[in-house]
Order: sequence, then structure tokens, then C-alpha cells
Amino acid sequence: MSILSSYKDMFGSSFYCECGRQHTVPLKHVVIKQNAEKEIPPILGRENLGKRGLMVCDDNTWELAGRHIAQTVSYYGYSIKACILTQKPIVKPDEKAITQILLEFEPSMDFLIAVGSGTINDLTRFISHRTGKPYIVFATAPSMDGYASTVSPLLINGFKRTYITVHPLAIIADIDMLCSAPADMILAGFGDILGKVTSLADWQLGIILAQERLCPTAKNMVKSAMEEVISRASEIGQREPEGIQSLMEALIVSGIAMMLVGNSRPASGSEHHISHYIEMKYFMEERQPLLHGTKVGLAALYTVALYNQLASLDPENIDIPQLMRTRISYEEWCQKIKKAFGPIAQEVIDSNNRQNWDAAFYERRLHDIKEKWETHLKPLLSSVPQLDMVKEWLHKARANFTPQALGIEQNLVEEALLYAKEIRPLYTILRLADDLGILEEKIKKIISLV
Repeated sequence: MSILSSYKDMFGSSFYCECGRQHTVPLKHVVIKQNAEKEIPPILGRENLGKRGLMVCDDNTWELAGRHIAQTVSYYGYSIKACILTQKPIVKPDEKAITQILLEFEPSMDFLIAVGSGTINDLTRFISHRTGKPYIVFATAPSMDGYASTVSPLLINGFKRTYITVHPLAIIADIDMLCSAPADMILAGFGDILGKVTSLADWQLGIILAQERLCPTAKNMVKSAMEEVISRASEIGQREPEGIQSLMEALIVSGIAMMLVGNSRPASGSEHHISHYIEMKYFMEERQPLLHGTKVGLAALYTVALYNQLASLDPENIDIPQLMRTRISYEEWCQKIKKAFGPIAQEVIDSNNRQNWDAAFYERRLHDIKEKWETHLKPLLSSVPQLDMVKEWLHKARANFTPQALGIEQNLVEEALLYAKEIRPLYTILRLADDLGILEEKIKKIISLV
């Protein structure tokens, strides 16, 4: 049974969940098969989307699939204008790309078609939301889990911001094209799924210590999809169709889970924040960016190692009076942020909750941590797989996400581990280690383990 088959009844419907909320899945069509582009005209017709559309792609995806899709759709009487993004060496999800798409878009257009993967999809989804025009995506690689998501992470003024946007009406992918995608894009998809090992645990931390809300349906969707992909790591590494199909379906299911809760919490935690920090630093230094899932796979090694380290902590060693005395002030923290983030520091400061620096609030949290350690926190920390097991999964998938293999300097990794928690005001394993006053100490340890 495929991963998606369990959830097809959700498509285009609403249902009441045990979390107490009514969920809606506006995504209506998912097609993954050979010659999948032939399904685009029938879907456009069934959904009465109109006859004029803007196709968003880049140089590579235009040649790979865009030109053929435009010809196929035009044969059925649709008028398609191509917006080919030409940023070099790679298209960035930034103001320049947004402006180019908006300049190509015409008010009389009825729909958009994204042809590509992560960046193309994020940009098209953002434009779809801003123009009120529906969009479908033709996925060219199983490289990330944002296809079904309703958020767009964009680089605005060099800062990674997540915007609430809209869902695609349909996700279409040719299985032969997915299997033939560049190896680094396939492995990026595997890395993005691997990150769920700690994103799910981080979500649980937020529930235990920050009163966040759990959706069991979304959690179970991501967990089962992750487990299926891990079980097929060897098939994915060998590009076997069954493995690639499972990877693509898992990436879509992860996006649907985010759609259910209205944010990225089920599928994005400390490992994604580390990835975002590295991406922002690359952007500021005008370096060629790494694929999103590749950075997530790298970061997951460190977040898994940090979970393993904290699982053995003795709660009797949590000295609350000492932690209260040694905690840096808000002003000192601001100075550190300005040094680490440079021109975007103020945006980082503004995005964080000043309440975290209230002494009484911090003391209550420390007592909460200590009281819940044996009953809630230790079982959660211990549930995360050991680092050696995660490395074995990567070996089976033929993925090498070490800093040396990716060309990432050790000092940048250390910076990311120290400051990534400031990018999103969410409770994660990085914040727990920081609250306990041991983050810097543990960074030195896990750097040596990975």
C-alpha cells in the first residue's frame, strides 16, 4: 500500500479531528505516474480554472519539462505564458524573483503552473496567494516537503521569513523524471524527511514546556511517512521506482500535515532552524546556496546527537539558583545577536519574545523542566534514535551530509548551533539546552561526534 493511499479520502474535503479542530484539505489531485503531464489539461478542465495561465520555471525546468507542458496544454486550447526565472547561478526565493513573476503576470490570467521543486513552488505559491489565482505544481524532483504546504519560506532583506500562503490545487509528477533527477536533489528529499526525527520531538517539547497544541493526525502522518522512507533508504539510494515513489509521497504527506495545522510545526524544528541560519549566512556572503534538504540532513545529525546527550542528564544537577545568577541579560543577548546576524539583527530581535528574558518567567520554566524531567522529558529525549543508527540510514541511502562533504566550515556549524534558536520563537532542543545553561558545552561535544 502506498503512503498516499491512506489519505486520499482527505483530498478536497473537511473533517473533524481528535485534536478538536475541523481540518480542511483543499488539495484535490495528486498524480505520480509515467507521462503525468498529460493529466494537466483534464484537471484544468474539471476544475474550470479558465483558459489563460502563467507558467513559472527556471532555465533548467523549462528545458526539462516546461516547454513540453506548454505545448501539451496549448494543444487543448489553453494559452500559456512562460515566466523563466534567470537568476544565476541559482534562483533564490527573494524580492528579485518575486518582482520578475509579478511583472510577467497579467490580471486577465486565470491560473498559475509551477514547474520545478522547492524555490519555484514557494515563489509560485506566494504569487498565487497575492493575486488570488489558483495554482498547480508539476514537480520535477523529490527534493523537499513543501509541495503541499501552505507556507512559503522566502529570503526578504536577507532574512528567512515564513509567509502563510495557499495550497496547490494539484500536485503532478512524472515518476521517470523523479527517478532521473540529480542525485543531490533526491538525497535532499531524503534529508528533509530525515529531519522529521527531531522536528516531531521538538513539537512534543513545545507541547510539554510551551503549552503548544498537538494534532495527533498530523503527527501520525509525518511519523508513518518518515518510517516508510527510512525503511526504503537503500531503494532510494539506488533510484528504484518504488523507493522514489515512497519518497515523493512522503514529502507530499508531510506538506499535507503542515496544511492541517496551518503552520510548519509538524515537519520543521531545530534542524530546519539550523538550515535557515546557514542559508542566511550564505546569502549574506553571496555564496552559492546548498539545497534545503541537504542542509536539513546535516543539521539533523547534530540535533539527534544533542537529544542523545541530554537524555543522560541527571535532573538533580539542574541548579536553578545558579542558572538564574549566570543567565545573560537581555541587553547582552541583543549585543550577541547584532554580532551574529549583522544587518538583519534587528529583525531577529523583533521576532523573539521579550518575555523569555523575564526572570520570573525563566525561573518558572526551569522548575517546570525539573519537575517534568523523569515523567515527560527523559522518555521523549530517549525516544530519539541514536546517532549511529541515523548515520547507518544515511549510508544506506548513499548520502554524505558531513560538513566536510558539503564544504561547510566548522565555525559556521558552531555558529548555527548556537544562534539558530533565535530564528523562530519556538521551543526546541536548542532552547532546552540553552535554558539549562549547557548549549555551548554540548555544541563542542556533538561537533566531535558528527
